[in-house]
Amino acid sequence: MSLASGHKNRPGSIMEKKIHENPKYRNVSSRLNTGSSITKHNKKLDDIKNNYKFKQGEIFKRMKCSTFVQLVLQVENYVSEADIGLSPIPDEGETLPPTPDTLAAPDTSRSCESRFSEVITGVGERDNHNPKVPGTIQESVQKPYLLLDVRDKDAYDLCHIIGAINFPSAMLSRAQNYFTKEILDYINKDGKIIILYDDDERISHACSTTMIERGVDNLFMLSGGLKVLNMKFPSGIIRGPLPKVCLTDADGKIKKSVSKAQENLLPASEHPDDNSFTEEDLEILETTLDNLMLSMAPPSRIGGMSRAQTNLSNRADAASKAWK
Repeated sequence: MSLASGHKNRPGSIMEKKIHENPKYRNVSSRLNTGSSITKHNKKLDDIKNNYKFKQGEIFKRMKCSTFVQLVLQVENYVSEADIGLSPIPDEGETLPPTPDTLAAPDTSRSCESRFSEVITGVGERDNHNPKVPGTIQESVQKPYLLLDVRDKDAYDLCHIIGAINFPSAMLSRAQNYFTKEILDYINKDGKIIILYDDDERISHACSTTMIERGVDNLFMLSGGLKVLNMKFPSGIIRGPLPKVCLTDADGKIKKSVSKAQENLLPASEHPDDNSFTEEDLEILETTLDNLMLSMAPPSRIGGMSRAQTNLSNRADAASKAWK
């Protein structure tokens, strides 16, 4: 045996040994946040390409799914307190989330608590300027937002976001009387906004543009529609079985088959809780939102705790104290 062949058959270094991929753990990702990287940047670009349909020259504002859920939680908590007559008084040094009757101009920190006031005063997902702040908002049980589902009635009856009303996109093709009474009560009113959504922005993009051109200035479009909302908040906010276009796997691709859990879901029109949130839904949304904010927040160099983690910790401490 020659010297060359003996060197070839010699076992190499353990550091040079190739580790074979286990398909069982293919979709498992690390929880360690190592900061920005090319891989994370490319993954974010792929996510935007697959789930969003950004177009140049958009004349309407967008709303993130996380911002929408924060808006829902703020409104539902405020309405529930108003129904039972609660008047919360904060302890010394304690701050409470803003409510529709105590709105102020949004601060530049863009914390979780400021999202509600920013949306109500008309700040979109991409806006950086200071918006015009209305003086006061009338106290009423009526919600400050109107959620419109622009799909057809059959799709709406099968599945929709809790609290949404159906407004088919075909209504906008009319020459006149294309807005319903509910929409007219919200158009360009102080302290009120209108939010459009569909499955994956295929319809809502054109509807938002048409409504803006017809003078609706307080309009927002839910970015990603039902597809992205289900990815970030899989339970607690959507009633009924989702359409196939909204069901995606870990890689963001549309699933070919529907799970048994989705098949066994009742249509939204037959749900026993009708079109309103339950206490269980709100608890699920709050927990999911907290986990989402913690996963998105970068770690701080000092103390290893992000601003979002600090805000969530303070909010949990405030929630544990009884109202006076």
